[in-house]
Amino acid sequence: MFPVKFVLARRLPRQSLVCKLRVDLAEAVWYLILLLSSNSGTMTAFLKNKTVIGGLAAAVGGATAFYLFYPYNREVYMTNMQINEADAFTVKKIEEAYEKLKNASDCHSLLKKHLTKDVVDELKHKKTKLGATLYDVIQSGVFNLDAGVGVYAPDAESYKTFAPLFDKIIEDYHGFKPTDKQPPVDLGADKIGEFPPLDKGEYIKSTRIRCGRSLAGYPFNPLLTQDDYLVMEKKVSNALTSVADKELKGTYYPLAGMTKETQKKLIADHFLFKEGDRHLQHANACNFWPKGRGIFHNNSKTFLIWVNEEDHMRIISMQEGSDVGAVLDRLVRGVKAVENKVPFSRDNRLGWLTFCPTNLGSTVRASVHIKLPLVSARKDFKEITDSLNLQVRGIHGEHSESEGGIYDISNKARLGLSEYQAVKQMYDGVKKLIEMEKEMSKKA
Repeated sequence: MFPVKFVLARRLPRQSLVCKLRVDLAEAVWYLILLLSSNSGTMTAFLKNKTVIGGLAAAVGGATAFYLFYPYNREVYMTNMQINEADAFTVKKIEEAYEKLKNASDCHSLLKKHLTKDVVDELKHKKTKLGATLYDVIQSGVFNLDAGVGVYAPDAESYKTFAPLFDKIIEDYHGFKPTDKQPPVDLGADKIGEFPPLDKGEYIKSTRIRCGRSLAGYPFNPLLTQDDYLVMEKKVSNALTSVADKELKGTYYPLAGMTKETQKKLIADHFLFKEGDRHLQHANACNFWPKGRGIFHNNSKTFLIWVNEEDHMRIISMQEGSDVGAVLDRLVRGVKAVENKVPFSRDNRLGWLTFCPTNLGSTVRASVHIKLPLVSARKDFKEITDSLNLQVRGIHGEHSESEGGIYDISNKARLGLSEYQAVKQMYDGVKKLIEMEKEMSKKA
């Protein structure tokens, strides 16, 4: 009995092995005593050996105490002893977070909607190989009850380890089922002609298309070390400074040690990103700030890359006016130029992987800054934009308000459609809004 159990115990983590051997040793001792008791002479000699008896008593006592007086139930024992599972303190935080969300009547996030008791019980002990827990996934949404989604992925593996939560949120947000698969990459390089300017400057102030990319072999912000940030920054900056495309050539500006003069210049150009907002801060996306962060822009200031802001890379193409085709063409060339130097992380089912699940898939956000005074004044403006699969923000990004009646309007979907389809979704939707604005102005 003992040798067999010892072989099985060797498969357990080191901490569990200690406890397992104590229990098996106790069983072996009792088994030995029973065997000896069958022979009275042998038993008498055995009992006279005080050293042996003392050792056996200690072993039996320790094992018995483990069985009878161990102060935790099996669930807590597991979380303390299994090195591939969350510790008891983390499990407690997860349970408290669930109770907080459940009782938050003013919270309407997708996290609250889908973090059921069954999901908590299924996932609260789990950990990725790099150590990410369910608490790391949900903590931003727990601290920010006004969040729309409320979850972030600490590493690529989190999307699989915590799939019972992520899959429900992804399906709710994107309409992308667990059985669905992201279509093949189609940047739209051969379809640029389908996107002529949307208007002559009457409504649209500027056009911008961006995508996110994560470097293969690295986790996302919460699990990156300071060295990770610095190495990644060096890889990306080297790739950018060696780009052959003349239109894309420019300068990389690291945030760490940036002069005030450079700061003023980048702020004036609206290029400088700040340390993450409270949603990102509570997701541990701002560790070691500003080390390993930086900004690249080309000489004409129409191509921009943010390094280690929310995602490893935010690749942006932009210009004044409404020429979507020109903006897309520049983005496609920029993405290909960087990808030739730095490999990106892509999943067969979810597409390009990102820190926030809202950006998965194509990762493309095609947007315009547009003024629609009549349409935006309608009570059903949100319903209209929802029906067109458009997302409306203020001009300063997510969680900001409109200024001067100008809105930032983009495609809502990223996942389940190709890069080209994401741009077309924005293009067709904005085109419809402009038509509605023109019709309303005729009747005004």
